[in-house]
Amino acid sequence: MRLRAGLTTNLPPASGALIDAAASRLRQRLVSSVMFAQVEVEVTEDPERLLIALVRYRPGTPERQVSSFLEAVWISELRLPGLDVFNFLAEDGHVELESVTGDQSSGYFISLHLVATEGSAEDFENSAADYETPPPVTTDAPPTKKRWLRR
Repeated sequence: MRLRAGLTTNLPPASGALIDAAASRLRQRLVSSVMFAQVEVEVTEDPERLLIALVRYRPGTPERQVSSFLEAVWISELRLPGLDVFNFLAEDGHVELESVTGDQSSGYFISLHLVATEGSAEDFENSAADYETPPPVTTDAPPTKKRWLRR
């Protein structure tokens, strides 16, 4: 708690494009995972919870596995190079992540409160249809040469 208070006292909260980009990265990572459905990510004005998220995880998934995956998402998508603090509350059918990260060189902090509840089979039946594969990227660059291996 002291480290969290130190980060939020000594640095300003992320705002504008910074927090919107963080929300977008988090949303994209959660939506693209087969572990989660009904992903909601919002930006708030509350420094304790600049980002809030609510997700449903696959039925039968152990809370420890959900926590591990959420920790990896936090580290890869939101964590800044300075300090970070995160805490999990895991109960039967429910996982909460509270975290904050910040550093002097970035000049701001980001905080997150994410709640994951165990979903039902119906939550995941339509989730694959809801997630569309993006169209392939086209460029003006010439196609690469095919290389053929001869022996």
